[in-house]
Amino acid sequence: MGGSAATAQADAYEELTEFLLRPEDDAHPVHEVRECVCRSCGGRVFEVAAMADDTGAVRRTCVACGVHGFIADSAEYWDDEDDAEVCACNCGHEEFAAAVGFSLYDDESDDVRWLYVALRCQSCAEIGVYDDWKIGYGPSGMLLDQV
Repeated sequence: MGGSAATAQADAYEELTEFLLRPEDDAHPVHEVRECVCRSCGGRVFEVAAMADDTGAVRRTCVACGVHGFIADSAEYWDDEDDAEVCACNCGHEEFAAAVGFSLYDDESDDVRWLYVALRCQSCAEIGVYDDWKIGYGPSGMLLDQV
């Protein structure tokens, strides 16, 4: 990745992190933020789809190499037979930098209580949470490495 492209991706991750760590009145506090990075090629730009039925399942597809990856435990709930909604920015573009914010339980474990999938549009830089869901089981700390 060239210098300016690497800087742009670092800036995108920094902005996503700041966004996810900002306290929200109606949300659990985020304790950990992890950047989505393609495990195949190291790409950081994705097309993203979420299951339409609010099951808490998100799949990202690397724009550089086309490899699919699931966020957290999404592979367990993803159903290729059901409709998935392709995420699109208000500006109409569908390519994003992505990060996941994790709210952890207040005990000594690293179990995840809730997670938030935030996307930053590659065209206009708008950021938003496109999906979130509760993690109702433990141990679940391994989900922090499944973004």
